[in-house]
Amino acid sequence: MTVPIQLIHQSEELFKCAEKLQGAQQIAIDLEFDKNFHRYGFNLCLLQIFDGNYCYLIDPLSNDLDIQILFRVLENESIQKVCFSFDEDLRLLHSLNCFPKNLYDLDIVSRLLNYPAMSLTNLLKETLDVEAVSSSQKSNWFNRPLSEKQLAYAADDVLHLFKLKEIFDKKAESGEIKEWIREENQSLNELDYSEINHNEIFKEKDKNLFSEHEWYVYKKLLLWRDEVAEKFNKPAFQIADNNLMKTLAKNSGERIHWLSRRGVYKKLKTREVSDQIIKLLADARTEADDMGLSTEKPAKKQPDSTEYNQMMAEKRRVNLLKDTFFKPVKEKIEEVHGKEFANYALSNRIISDFITGSNGEIKSYKVHLISQIANELNLDTQPLKDCLSLNGRTKS
Repeated sequence: MTVPIQLIHQSEELFKCAEKLQGAQQIAIDLEFDKNFHRYGFNLCLLQIFDGNYCYLIDPLSNDLDIQILFRVLENESIQKVCFSFDEDLRLLHSLNCFPKNLYDLDIVSRLLNYPAMSLTNLLKETLDVEAVSSSQKSNWFNRPLSEKQLAYAADDVLHLFKLKEIFDKKAESGEIKEWIREENQSLNELDYSEINHNEIFKEKDKNLFSEHEWYVYKKLLLWRDEVAEKFNKPAFQIADNNLMKTLAKNSGERIHWLSRRGVYKKLKTREVSDQIIKLLADARTEADDMGLSTEKPAKKQPDSTEYNQMMAEKRRVNLLKDTFFKPVKEKIEEVHGKEFANYALSNRIISDFITGSNGEIKSYKVHLISQIANELNLDTQPLKDCLSLNGRTKS
């Protein structure tokens, strides 16, 4: 069966589409976006919806279309939205003040059903023996008109999701797994990424490369670069590459040779911009001097002896709990439910965060499963109670 595909450019077309979708019980959904790769910022470039009969490719970049018309469909709790690995898509929609409800993420379901982590393309091949259209994910989704290959790829991301869900529903017929799936997907409704900065300028790990003085100068350079990137609507790395920014921050007093530098956006290779950078560097270094920032001490502070001893004591506590309680529990879960499920439900990161209280939430089904297995293994469940208390919960 060939599915009709409609490319929607105008608000009137989208209004009719939204009215039709409001009566659907479920829709399959996916987004194509650009995140500081071809242009500045986190941008929605295409939205694909399949209702079982028609595939709608909705163009949010069209000047004749208001994408907010569709938001009431996405936020309608009575319509299930079948998707795959939707976390980043959700972050983008939240940044647009759209908060989809009743999501059913097949990537999550696949992990609960003991599938290894894999792309949708590979999952379709393994489960449905479907050869997906070759990837255009990294192509420029700002290009208009979109190519036939891009349109085919975009449609392919939603056309097979209902069939995949049918397969998974049959595999998850037991009430236990169905409840796990329900709880995992229900938690997506409670996420709120609207306050996240998607254009984070500074990376904490970069502190390891700089002294206090250099780090201050480096941050000033990155702030300048970000402002220019937004002005030219280009990703920051295309304005001036990271290695150049690091070199300029470290080379105090040397000529910058801006006009001949590689890695600089051609429109910025002017004497005016060169003078601007020279002044920025001089001002930043003077400010760093006035603040008493060291040219020798690393920007990333090392813990003193007391802090270090506390860190090591906490590390020993975490490792002890992992070895004596969570490791045998996880091994038993793997034996009963499979390795991929165990690694998803109780990854090392989840366990560590749970022990330290860094993760304020752990799904109820996981708590129940841990408790059940611990009792079967005749383990003292006090560590579980302590972790729940540390995370602000009591065992139900």
